[in-house]
Amino acid sequence: MKIRISLVLISVLFLVRIAHAQTMDEIIASHIKAMGGTENWKNLHSLKITGNIDIGPNMKAPFSIFLKDKKKFRFEMELMGMKMVQALDGDSGWSIVPFSGKTDPERMSEEDVRNSKDQADFTGDLFDYKAKGNTVELLGKEDMEGTETFKLKVTKKNNDVKYLYLDAQSYLIIKETSKHKFQDKEVEGVSLPSDYKMVNGLMFAYSNEMRGDEDASQGQSLNYETIEINPAIDNSLFVMPAVDKK
Repeated sequence: MKIRISLVLISVLFLVRIAHAQTMDEIIASHIKAMGGTENWKNLHSLKITGNIDIGPNMKAPFSIFLKDKKKFRFEMELMGMKMVQALDGDSGWSIVPFSGKTDPERMSEEDVRNSKDQADFTGDLFDYKAKGNTVELLGKEDMEGTETFKLKVTKKNNDVKYLYLDAQSYLIIKETSKHKFQDKEVEGVSLPSDYKMVNGLMFAYSNEMRGDEDASQGQSLNYETIEINPAIDNSLFVMPAVDKK
């Protein structure tokens, strides 16, 4: 009798695990469909985005983002007549930060390169997540200011952890929290994407409020103005300029 009960329990637990996995996979599939579908994202090879960041009251900083082949990334921002540049070229990256008095390009640290690789993958954490080495867990449903969401935990290949909140109706991400190590400290971040719009069959959040942590009541808003799908982008844009040693 004990053996029969044990076998029944094992069977029930196994079925529950299968149902849980199917439910999670269905949610992810619905998310990918809402974002434009697998084929459209597979056919995306490059992006050019322009917009502005709300720095403070009546103060905006225009920016441009260039992405190519999920391995190249360049971010430019102009502020007070100076241009900041951050770029990734495969496994190496560089930056120019004139606000700190540095006008020459400098190599990124390994940590900055890792974070830039995350930004360079424009398909997101859920698209083809198994091939990327990510693991995803469905933690259930959670109310977010009156909106029912699916809460997913994403553990990335580098062990960084993200929590994604998908609107249970639209399957679009409306909140993302992250934790990662930076200079031996755990850094938190919160982003609140909104104002989704379809561009050539692909869905993008045109607004994203970024907060330092869960307790922050507000943060900086990043707003898109234009998005170009598969523009021609020269590889030289991502290559670190030579330093003029005079």
